[in-house]
Amino acid sequence: MYYHDLIIEKATTADGPGIVELLKSRAADLKSKGSMQWSFLLTGQEDREILALVSKGLFYKAALESGIQNQPPSATFMLSNTQEEWDIHLWGQEYTRGTVYLHKLAVALDHKGEGLGDRLVDWIKQHAEEQGYTKIRLDCVASAQLRSFYDKHGFILLKIVDDHCLYEWTTKR
Repeated sequence: MYYHDLIIEKATTADGPGIVELLKSRAADLKSKGSMQWSFLLTGQEDREILALVSKGLFYKAALESGIQNQPPSATFMLSNTQEEWDIHLWGQEYTRGTVYLHKLAVALDHKGEGLGDRLVDWIKQHAEEQGYTKIRLDCVASAQLRSFYDKHGFILLKIVDDHCLYEWTTKR
């Protein structure tokens, strides 16, 4: 799927290692700046779970149209229309028809500051609507920068649970 200058598609099992590496590189960068966000990814204990979620077709990859084939993704994210264990912990067990959960949105460090995250969120919202979803839910750590990012994109902060901001975006239908 093309979106402006991006190619966005479901990740395949072969993309799994590149996605794990992208997430770990972002976690390491955050840790070097004093943030513990995603630091659990650096232990390697989540690798198998992430690879399994990629294999289930829940992860997407994005590359710049000008990017070379077979290169690591420029960005990644996960969309799930069912609650994962973490979602249940934060949101409680819920009836989720019409809701999609967004997780692990990450842009590769060499594309940081290029507005790629903004374009991805716009695509995710459009894609969710096209797929018939009425809500996108996500959680993020309570950093001012992340909160500002999601606020700017029309996500509404519903509550904070265990230092995680729970955001929701609702279609205009």
